[in-house]
Amino acid sequence: MSSIKTVRLLKEDLLKELSRPGGDGRTEKIKDLVQRLDMVDNMDLAILTDTLIGAVVSKLKNHEDDDVANSAKKLIKKWKGIAKQSQGNDVAATAASTTKSAASAGSGGQGASKPGHLKRLASAGSSDFGGETDWQGLPQFRFNICRKLHEIFLLSKDDLSKELNASAVKQLCLERAGEVEASIDVWSRGSKETYTDKVRDLVFNLKKNVALRDRVILGEISPEQLPRMTAGELQTEEKAKERDETVRKLQDSRRLDWERANEKKINDMCGIKGDMLKASLFTCGRCKSIKTTSTQKQTRSADEPMTVFVLCMNCGNRWKC
Repeated sequence: MSSIKTVRLLKEDLLKELSRPGGDGRTEKIKDLVQRLDMVDNMDLAILTDTLIGAVVSKLKNHEDDDVANSAKKLIKKWKGIAKQSQGNDVAATAASTTKSAASAGSGGQGASKPGHLKRLASAGSSDFGGETDWQGLPQFRFNICRKLHEIFLLSKDDLSKELNASAVKQLCLERAGEVEASIDVWSRGSKETYTDKVRDLVFNLKKNVALRDRVILGEISPEQLPRMTAGELQTEEKAKERDETVRKLQDSRRLDWERANEKKINDMCGIKGDMLKASLFTCGRCKSIKTTSTQKQTRSADEPMTVFVLCMNCGNRWKC
């Protein structure tokens, strides 16, 4: 089995273990998976970029088990070294190629200007939209949407670059922008109004919800899945908690026994404690105690108010009002 397939399988197993409830068996399994990742042969920047395994292992750096946390930190450090070494080789190869091209161009005449397409490539490479040529075949409206999504995904570049290769993250942001726009176009089935509404909704939520944006970039949420997500799934964690609290309060208000079930909570909020729990609205005229209980009975005609019978729990005095 190739190294990249091995890493992908180990990544799937690791994600499954991270989603399960805690336990010693789970910790041992995670520790074993990290060790197996460390033993993968021929690990290089291409595998790290394609599988994004670094983002998953980085979550283990703060694991409650010290052995797991330390192993994850060492593995991430090792992979960063591999990434830097690969980048250095790429830079050297690019420099050599550039020198060779410049020499051949000089032999052809120093006064010759660059062809137009080379100028465009040079200017594109210096901008954040260096790969926007992938969208050149799109209509202008869809092209602008791709650029907008790209701008939003780039908001996560600095944070993700702390754990992943910066060039890989930048390339992912570019690819995800085109993939998300394409999935919206397919989902809308040619309806411009549906397309526009969904774009507006996703642009707003991707900009506000950092966790959602990162999950899309890292491939935890596929571009095809994104347009089908509900408003609740697109919300930030704080908004989701607020919504759940509102729903809970609404359900509580519909309960007929809500007051009885929450009597202690109500008393605590109102500062009713100790003897005050036995107090009533009626004060005994004999001993001035407020520890009284009362009942109501209809002793007169139906159009007259009910008679209240009061009993003092302190001295036993009874009266009606």
